[in-house]
Amino acid sequence: MRRPRALLVAAALLGMGAAGFYLRLRHNGYGLPYVYNYDEATHFTNHSVHMLGSDLDPGYYQNPSGFTYLGYFALRGVYGLLGAHLHYGTIGRQFKGNDTPIFEVTRGLAAVLAMAGMATVFWVGRRVWGTAVGLVAAALLTFAFLPVTYSRIAVTDVAAFLPVALSLYGAVLVYERGRWRDYLLAGAGAGLAVGFKYTAGLVILPTLVAGGLRLWREPGPLVRRPALRALVLAGAGLVVAFAITTPYFFAHPVRALYQIKNQASAAGGTAKLGQSQEGGFVYYLKSFTWGFGWAAIAAAIAGAVLELRRDRRRALMLLSFPVVLYIYMGAQSRYFGRWMLPMYPLLALLAAVAIVWLARRVRARQLVQVLVGAAVLAAVLVQPLAADVRTATVLGRTDTRQILRDYLAAHYPRGLRVVIEPAVPDSYYDVGGDFNRRKQLISGFVLDIRRQAGADAPEGTNSTYATTLQSGLIDRYRQSGFCLVATMSVIRGRAENAQLPEALAYYRRLERDATQILHVTPFKRGRKPVPLHYDFSYDYYPTAYYRPGPDVRLYRLKGCRQQYGRAPIFPAGTRGLDKGEGTSYLRSGLR
Repeated sequence: MRRPRALLVAAALLGMGAAGFYLRLRHNGYGLPYVYNYDEATHFTNHSVHMLGSDLDPGYYQNPSGFTYLGYFALRGVYGLLGAHLHYGTIGRQFKGNDTPIFEVTRGLAAVLAMAGMATVFWVGRRVWGTAVGLVAAALLTFAFLPVTYSRIAVTDVAAFLPVALSLYGAVLVYERGRWRDYLLAGAGAGLAVGFKYTAGLVILPTLVAGGLRLWREPGPLVRRPALRALVLAGAGLVVAFAITTPYFFAHPVRALYQIKNQASAAGGTAKLGQSQEGGFVYYLKSFTWGFGWAAIAAAIAGAVLELRRDRRRALMLLSFPVVLYIYMGAQSRYFGRWMLPMYPLLALLAAVAIVWLARRVRARQLVQVLVGAAVLAAVLVQPLAADVRTATVLGRTDTRQILRDYLAAHYPRGLRVVIEPAVPDSYYDVGGDFNRRKQLISGFVLDIRRQAGADAPEGTNSTYATTLQSGLIDRYRQSGFCLVATMSVIRGRAENAQLPEALAYYRRLERDATQILHVTPFKRGRKPVPLHYDFSYDYYPTAYYRPGPDVRLYRLKGCRQQYGRAPIFPAGTRGLDKGEGTSYLRSGLR
């Protein structure tokens, strides 16, 4: 009897894994060769590629290096050991000429790591609560919307699932039996979690609580108590595991800490322009309703209550991690749903506890209980599964920014001077596959405007693009032959949400002084546009979306003579840091 049951469990787990993997890999090449997600474009894959042509020091510590190194090994394995074909010969040249196959590999890596996290959550759930809880938790983590979304992007968030689950299991073992290897497992798991996501290191808290309880109960002098030495071992395991994933952190500690400090200052001290001012605490509570699902988060709360009733100390030990993570991240000035992802493995386990408990309340044969549990799980998964399938379909359609670029390339010669709001990568302006970096589009003017605004702004002032806009820029566009202006809702929406008077005046004048010649909307016909939202505008969760990308409008200025080629460069100044610096934009009176 046990063998058929084990086969059924294995089949269920493999089926979930295959379905989850498919959902993540479907339309894996969306947007490419242009990577529109800023974090994906700048934080990991580019450093993996750079290391292939130099040493193993990424030179970048704003995020830990675990995912970067795995990306490095994945690229070397696929295109080196396996010899997969690259049109431009080498990984470095391919990345410069057309990065599509490179990002397809690293996006696939994120999907693999997510599935590894799912399998680990199953294993932990089975060891602590039983096979049924393990299976249900694995299903919840596999299909929850936010984990699926960030398994489609070559970033590090979902890579923390596996080590977080291991550390939580180690903490439970520390609480229940307190062997040295339990402390080591918990500490090493936390260290690996830090190696993928710094804030995931808070998963060490349950181990500290469990070890602290043992330390409190043990007799004798504090320094001689076994639990204290075991906690030191857990700390050593954390440091060693982190050092394995991010070794150059210890080689360049000053530089690494400086970068982390800047990252923390940005998250905690600078509000995101145009982000709603409801605050992180409220925002994160709302994020669970769509990122994890209404029914799933309700089940997780119920599971937490059940655990508190069964063993209050163990429950409080486990809950210390998500509670502190929520408080810490909620207090930051910026907030994004993915910053709660480190707690999702525990949320899945708690929700599974409640679902299995509910199924077992049915007084019937075990088969009936299994069917009831499956029905409840299916009902809980309706919301996230629908979002997973819907957004995969959206990603399979052409991005609005690609439609804009195709239009410009089809209707204008190369070297077109055009003002495009900064919601596209630098490669968007290049002639594809041209290693001489010839330009299809010329838009350095925008960069120079932003640079000048940053130089003029008082220290601490927000100098993002929307804050640099003023109606007088329209005249400068005309003078420099930038007669085409493309606006994007993810930029304009920031000015509208923040009610920036000069930026709003700029957009009003643009609409008066120009003719709209192209409008590309990402929304379904007849549906109301989705206002700027720092999650929904990028993960396309709302049902109104038909294709990816922002709302794009292209304007042609009236009374403007269109020019081509690089804009004239003038000295930015004659003294200080401006001396010797060139710019295509000069404030009135400086030319």
